[in-house]
Amino acid sequence: MNISKSYLREWTIVTLLLTCAFLPDLWAQRKQANVVFILIDDMGWSDLHCYGADLYETPNIDAFARTAMRFTDAYAASPLCSPTRASIMTGLEPGRLHLTTANCHSPKVILEPKEAVNANPHHKATIPQSCTRLKNSYTTIGESFKSLGYQTAFMGKWHLGAEPYIPENQGFDVVVGGRSHAGPPGGFFAPWSCETLPLVPDGTHICDALTDTAMAYLSEERQDPFMLCLWYYDVHAPFQAKENLIEKYAAKINDEHRQRNAIMGSMIENLDANVGRFLSKLSDLGLDENTIVVLTSDNGGNMYNCPNGQLATNNYPLRAGKGNNYEGGVRVPLIVRVPGLTKAGAVSPVVTSTVDHYITLMELVDGEMPDSTMTDGYSYVPALQGKVYDRAPLYSAFYHRTPKAGNLPNVSVRHKEWKLYRFCFDGDQLEHRYELYNLKEDIGEKHNLAQKQNALLEEMKVMLENHVEDAGYLQSRLNKKYMGNAIGPWWGSANTQLFAKGETLYVKASDGEPYIETDMIPGFDGKAFVISFEMKSNASGAAKVTWKTGRSGPYSSELKQAFEVIHDGKWHRYRVTLNGDKNGIFRIVPCSTAGDVFFQNIAMETVDGHLLRDWPLTGH
Repeated sequence: MNISKSYLREWTIVTLLLTCAFLPDLWAQRKQANVVFILIDDMGWSDLHCYGADLYETPNIDAFARTAMRFTDAYAASPLCSPTRASIMTGLEPGRLHLTTANCHSPKVILEPKEAVNANPHHKATIPQSCTRLKNSYTTIGESFKSLGYQTAFMGKWHLGAEPYIPENQGFDVVVGGRSHAGPPGGFFAPWSCETLPLVPDGTHICDALTDTAMAYLSEERQDPFMLCLWYYDVHAPFQAKENLIEKYAAKINDEHRQRNAIMGSMIENLDANVGRFLSKLSDLGLDENTIVVLTSDNGGNMYNCPNGQLATNNYPLRAGKGNNYEGGVRVPLIVRVPGLTKAGAVSPVVTSTVDHYITLMELVDGEMPDSTMTDGYSYVPALQGKVYDRAPLYSAFYHRTPKAGNLPNVSVRHKEWKLYRFCFDGDQLEHRYELYNLKEDIGEKHNLAQKQNALLEEMKVMLENHVEDAGYLQSRLNKKYMGNAIGPWWGSANTQLFAKGETLYVKASDGEPYIETDMIPGFDGKAFVISFEMKSNASGAAKVTWKTGRSGPYSSELKQAFEVIHDGKWHRYRVTLNGDKNGIFRIVPCSTAGDVFFQNIAMETVDGHLLRDWPLTGH
């Protein structure tokens, strides 16, 4: 693996600085510390009460945060789980690993992925392959702790491959769960289709069973020092929870809540209770005084599924969610407690990434990164000491088109308060399109400053391009089959030309029955939803919205809804109710003749007007 000169120079400087740092006396006098790494699946940045949740109740994790340091600008290395998990295990970026999407449950073994040259003719950029396994050749964090004399345990969701790519072959002595399953194997309630999970009565919740097993390990099986990865299956799909908690949250939700899903509220409360039980056992055994505890998530909250007709969660004020490279997909909670080092109740604005945990934990236990192992990580021990500083630029390669999440292939860099995205071949002339945001002033990424910050834009473009080359990313390429009629998430029928100006989508139709279409729509499991939009038209004739449940095959004559349209060249607001569930793609047919039609503020909403998805044209 090649390492750039610039990377080596940065790494040498950081290593020297950290070597010169002094830890507080209490920490320096400790025994060799135990480590507990709690990873939650799909917990968004604002899904904890201490991070601003307005519906969910998380008293136990909130109490833990009051004894620890809470990070405000912590990132997952990817907006999907397998790549982030690989980054924690190796300290390497998913782009460098060539493991960039969550397909490690696939039966197909791909260890040497390739770039692609062709894609769907509606798509401008191709999608590179991804590894479907974390190779056993990497020296994982488990193997490094084991080499230091630690007993290593892994419990919960692995999702980095089936045998032989399992925790037992990556440095872990004790394994519970730890197989290729993308979610809880068979659902959240027993029985489960996984031989390494405990045998429990049918109906037992997997979070309860995993916590019981982890507590028993602390009491009966552990050897000191120990390193435990407790990687919960919660709060990933399928959306299942205890009925009494669902009833509690269903009764609690009102119109003022941003987070509106009773099932997710129930899942998060049950998870919180189990984290509380585990931490209490740690304390009861007197282990909390010499145990480092890290609690974080593998990606942002799920905003691409709508169980019971409501978004699974809401990552406000962040934009988008899991499966999308905007902040809502990658910014995550991070709470760290290091006895004798971290100050209770401290809050740090230092930027961190999941690639940083490996090197940080090694430093905290007086270990060293293996000589044969490079890392993209930077130790955040200075942040744990209370220091505020700028981390080196942070990169995220996500060259994947994820329709439910609304992501177009892109790569990003965060540098200080600035975040730059390069959307591959998404410009008007099939050039790369850039979005630049000041996260200090615009955490919701609403105001693209790429045209106003030319010097900074060029500086960060060079930074990004150099890193992409140095790290050897597999990239999106220009799709040779592209038919040339798409703007962002939308494509038009053959008798249309699409243009964008600001947030307006202009459709020039040369014949009858023109349409615009998108497959970037969240999975909906409910009775009805609404497509709302503003439109002006100088065409004529009938209009309709139609949809289908898959991305191929014909539209059904039954899945359509006509609406009354005013063709007077003025803006009008429309709301079209669609009765059906499990949608996959929809189209708007605004007229039945040639003419000019303009759209703004197209959105998918619940029947009572709560937003499920919008399609901003920012940057076009």
